Amino acid sequence: MSRHLSVSVLVIFAAFAFYGTAAMAEGFPGIGDRVQYAESLPHYNLGNRYLTKKWYEKAVEKYRDAIEIYPYDADVYSNLGVALRHLNDPVRAEWAYKRAVELKGDDWTSLNNLANLYMLQDRFEESLKLFKKTLQCKDLPKSEKEVIESNIEGINKIMKNRGLQAAASRAKKAPQAKAAPGEKGVVAGKTNAKSSQNQASYESWLDN
Repeated sequence: MSRHLSVSVLVIFAAFAFYGTAAMAEGFPGIGDRVQYAESLPHYNLGNRYLTKKWYEKAVEKYRDAIEIYPYDADVYSNLGVALRHLNDPVRAEWAYKRAVELKGDDWTSLNNLANLYMLQDRFEESLKLFKKTLQCKDLPKSEKEVIESNIEGINKIMKNRGLQAAASRAKKAPQAKAAPGEKGVVAGKTNAKSSQNQASYESWLDN
């Protein structure tokens, strides 16, 4: 599901023996150690549970635990940014979103979240650049595309009204929608579970 808590991400199933033998998890980013990646997933998934319950401080703690074990999973940083945004910590949220984009530059959720963060900070040119890049993502849902186009249109109007015409003219090439401006500052995150353990042992880990 998305970090609006609605967009789906691939659910990864692989085997993980009870004695800690990591499997070839499908979601492995191809960087670092597969064993560490598998060991980090329970922390990531528990963080997602906390995120959906709006227990943001606990979510941050579990995402950090996941990162300490395996620091190359873009989804972890993206969700960490979401939790930090809700905790009114834009500085660290920006760092987390940027790290997610560095690791996976074609992930629309991270790009969109960072663009929204910049928009709320009146960093309009940076926001427009990222929104336009988000529109190029192949897996961008139609509903999200319409919101982004509406945000672009709204930013252009604000920039024009504030006399930032030069900057606004550079952004006019971005697609614009006729619909009313979308919700400002929406954050989205992937909260579907990733699994690299025997499913029974995995569920037991989460419940405990």
